[in-house]
Amino acid sequence: SSNNPYLEFQAGVTAALRSWSALKTAVEQSWGGTHSQSKAEDLRANIFQFFDGSSPTPRMNVDELEDNFMDYMEEEFGVVLEDGSERQLADLIWRMNEGCGRGD
Repeated sequence: SSNNPYLEFQAGVTAALRSWSALKTAVEQSWGGTHSQSKAEDLRANIFQFFDGSSPTPRMNVDELEDNFMDYMEEEFGVVLEDGSERQLADLIWRMNEGCGRGD
């Protein structure tokens, strides 16, 4: 395993987003139009920007992260999330980020 906790965090985020069925379905079904795949990549890039490892305190809290997922899915893919999966995803990414900060 790499000694760079930030790279591990990025890999974890990538895996989490890939396994998020709401996003996966939206991309597979092209609900975001022809740019669905790049919209998914933009979402990932946005997360990396918010949690870039440079600031000791994250730029947003877990509730804001959750709201961002919800808004992004609605605005970019026309998906209204009703399964609570955005909360699980936000929690997961938040915990990974905290672990990365502590170096575990």
